[in-house]
Amino acid sequence: MERRLVLAAGLLGMAVSSPGQDAPAVYQQEKIFRFRMDALLRQEWTQDIFVTAASTRDEDRQRFQARPGVEATLGSFRLGVGAEFNYSSDENDVGPNGATPAIIRDNYRSRDARVDLAFASYENSWIHAQGGRFEMPIGFTEMIWDRDLRPQGGAVTLGVKDRGAVKSAGVTGLWSRGSHVFEDKDTTMAVAAADVVFRTGETASLELMAAYVAFSGTDSLEPAIRRQNTRVAGVIVNDYDVVDLVARYRIGGSWPVQLVADYAWNTAVEQDNKGYWLAAVLGSIQSRPVRLEYTYADVDKDATLAAYPADDFFWETGWKGHRGDVGVRIIDHLSAHGVGHWVKFKASPRPEEREHVLKRFRIELRFLY
Repeated sequence: MERRLVLAAGLLGMAVSSPGQDAPAVYQQEKIFRFRMDALLRQEWTQDIFVTAASTRDEDRQRFQARPGVEATLGSFRLGVGAEFNYSSDENDVGPNGATPAIIRDNYRSRDARVDLAFASYENSWIHAQGGRFEMPIGFTEMIWDRDLRPQGGAVTLGVKDRGAVKSAGVTGLWSRGSHVFEDKDTTMAVAAADVVFRTGETASLELMAAYVAFSGTDSLEPAIRRQNTRVAGVIVNDYDVVDLVARYRIGGSWPVQLVADYAWNTAVEQDNKGYWLAAVLGSIQSRPVRLEYTYADVDKDATLAAYPADDFFWETGWKGHRGDVGVRIIDHLSAHGVGHWVKFKASPRPEEREHVLKRFRIELRFLY
């Protein structure tokens, strides 16, 4: 285990040093190509996992992830490709005797190499169109969409900028299919979203976003990532037509502040269909030595399709709890983080578990270039 961590640390060190090398002069002058690297080294402890009313268990694991990529910009056109490499101490997609586990709580394969990004886009002053496998262009919180996942399909945004008090405004249509890391060949997601950012001060702004998200074809989901959603004989029985409303208030300056409120409502069902996500961020790793983040969330089990929200909280839906993240900048592009989660599985079928507190702690090195 120690040898694996030493190897992962060495790989991360190479990732940190490589971008600092001088690029060929032609790239510096024309700025056609851009190299990207996103890397993570993590030690994680999960404590007090519920077994029975009288017993719990603990788990710990290590993970190394690297996501290199390159983009080429040719006028209004941009092309990008990227890969994702994971190596972890656990094998999260292997159960007893080599079978698929009954439930997979992660949105990544713990030992894997795969395509992360492969897209083409066109952008001018009022339109941004992209297709392929790309980063989510809509400002969801991770109650709806894990930032590590990529929609696979197409998206078009029409918008304007700098119109009086309106800093920017736009509408986005997105369609994707098979966008998960695990088996997901026919699940589709269709989104219509509107977003507007108002200037509210010299360095302050208010962003309002409204989206309608319709999921279909959920029968094709890998059974192990159907998670907490209502199921009968392992099959998801509800539809997921989600209204998502997000407000972000930002204040710039030497210590930037961001406040986030997100409300989700699955209009296709009449119970266990709401979600709330509140977050506050102080500081920025890019401009300050310290960044503090706090999140509180309360998510019903059918508020959204549970295959896609953030996997940080052990459960994707049907939970409530807190997360704290203290980040410290080490050097440019490299930061260290201590992260704590305190969560309850409020939708557990076992009543004695619903008020049980599960704790998860992480120490992470994050590199972003």
